[in-house]
Amino acid sequence: MTKLSSALPGGDGNGLAAIARALIDNPEEVHVAIALVDCVRKTIDTDSGEVEPTARIRRVEVINGQDRELAQTMLRRALEERTGQVVLPMDLEDDLRAAFGNVDPDTGEILDGGGEGQ
Repeated sequence: MTKLSSALPGGDGNGLAAIARALIDNPEEVHVAIALVDCVRKTIDTDSGEVEPTARIRRVEVINGQDRELAQTMLRRALEERTGQVVLPMDLEDDLRAAFGNVDPDTGEILDGGGEGQ
């Protein structure tokens, strides 16, 4: 298991500031972002020896416009590689549709001009 540090980077490293108003006005809307992460700390269970990393977001940027199609393709490929599933479970497909809109699952082409989270 991996934990996530609750702190976001300050200054220019926090691209989420660009969508703060959209998050407030439409909290149910899904946005697409890409992040750089590292390990801020490791927690060791002294009984079992199990080590649990805590990831830190070093930089996060919101993806909009024509880059959304590339981001959707990259996300789909990464999910398929990680899970070994070519056909993703329905809940993952629903998440992709919420983030990217009506996407052709074979080509990654966005069919309706984009997702809800633009």
